[in-house]
Amino acid sequence: MPRMTITISAERQRALKEAAARRGTTITAIIDQSLELAGIRTRESAADIVSRARARSCLSEQEATDLALQETAKVRDAALAHGTSAAPRTERR
Repeated sequence: MPRMTITISAERQRALKEAAARRGTTITAIIDQSLELAGIRTRESAADIVSRARARSCLSEQEATDLALQETAKVRDAALAHGTSAAPRTERR
């Protein structure tokens, strides 16, 4: 697995360590989960999701894209409503 160095405040680092200890998980797992909730996925992962959805539906490519954007917005809105971080919503056309 590749390694990356990021700079965060001492307070944020302590909070991450405490959250990981409370949850019985790692800081890496918390960051991965946060990125997933923010809608940050690899191109392969996103393409696979769209491909599987299209295979099971009668939607055109544009309809499938529109639906994916709507559902992503719902997930992000729900994350924001629960006080978790989510990536900003963007409209794509």
